[in-house]
Amino acid sequence: MQSSGRPHRETGGAFPFYPVKHSGVCLIAGNAWTLPDDLGQAHKLYGDVPVIAVNGAAAEVKAFALFSFHPDHYLAYGYEWIRKQRKIHTDFTVHGGSTPLDMPHVQHWWPHARGGGGSAWGARKMAWYMGFDTVVLVGCPLLPGNYAGHKPGMLMAKDAYTGGYASWIEGDKAWHEGACSLSGRTMEILGAPYL
Repeated sequence: MQSSGRPHRETGGAFPFYPVKHSGVCLIAGNAWTLPDDLGQAHKLYGDVPVIAVNGAAAEVKAFALFSFHPDHYLAYGYEWIRKQRKIHTDFTVHGGSTPLDMPHVQHWWPHARGGGGSAWGARKMAWYMGFDTVVLVGCPLLPGNYAGHKPGMLMAKDAYTGGYASWIEGDKAWHEGACSLSGRTMEILGAPYL
């Protein structure tokens, strides 16, 4: 069902064209400290479903796709999200939520996945454009805290940032349908998973 205010799937495509049409459930893996518990719960509920890793979650989970609003970090020293995902497996694609930039390591750009709410919310939009009908946020509580693996949260440890992202998501109602979360503010906004 088309939500009011949400672009049609056909108009939100990738550059270059993304040739795969997905369906069903997809997990969006953020990099917050809740990721291991959320991921375990999601697998109990939905089984082995596709995962999109956002930013640093590329070091934590096996994903069919990586997504970021910060595509320069995919290769940057200290981040190296592509290299970290390759330590887990090599069958994944790399995506950016921007207009196409001169970054050959990014295979597909999703200009309609932009907006506020952070990279995880952009990945939620990309997942819908890919064809997924249900998107479950895991490791995306948008509460101040550390990253997965006990890494210091830096900006994400500050309520000014996490609260700002949560406020954007709360106001971006056209994208709420078909999305849910397993923890924190995003679960309060979107609701818990449903079967």
